[in-house]
Amino acid sequence: MSKSAAPHLIGIGRLGGTDEEGWHHVMVKPSFRDEFDLTDDLYLIFNSDRVFYVTICDRKTCDKKIWLKFREDGVAEERKKHKEVILALEDSDLEADESLDVLGRDAVYQGVLLGNVVDIFYNGAQDVLVIATAFDEDFMVPAVEHFLPEYGEVLDALVFENLDELLAVSGFYIKAGALEYREA
Repeated sequence: MSKSAAPHLIGIGRLGGTDEEGWHHVMVKPSFRDEFDLTDDLYLIFNSDRVFYVTICDRKTCDKKIWLKFREDGVAEERKKHKEVILALEDSDLEADESLDVLGRDAVYQGVLLGNVVDIFYNGAQDVLVIATAFDEDFMVPAVEHFLPEYGEVLDALVFENLDELLAVSGFYIKAGALEYREA
């Protein structure tokens, strides 16, 4: 890689809030825990496309939550300015998370196109797929076997199951073979 080329980064989790002692809560996808545990170097990707390279100087686990301290100053102040901050590692040392292959795929339920997958995030328990619909509302589905039995398979479209209740609480429904949205 040339010196002018930016490294390719793989999102491994999210940066949460900061406590009064300067510890930063982080949520790491289970598939990246081993790599995370072995590194002290991370990238923080802010939703404004700003990227910070940071070094972990201390770690602790409390009540099954991971907390970090960074060597660099200003992370807490920058974090307050952004809704979401992604933890990332350079992909040169990682195998890409297979779940990232679902980005851009069509999402189908009962033969109806819901939209396509535009984002994926880890909520502390499982991956959640964000589906852009034809409406101004996105639809989010946990990537679990109950809703997506073939998750991780190489498919042209993601075929969902058991979405009736999840669609309803999100304001969506299927009528005459098309996705509809109920305005609040």
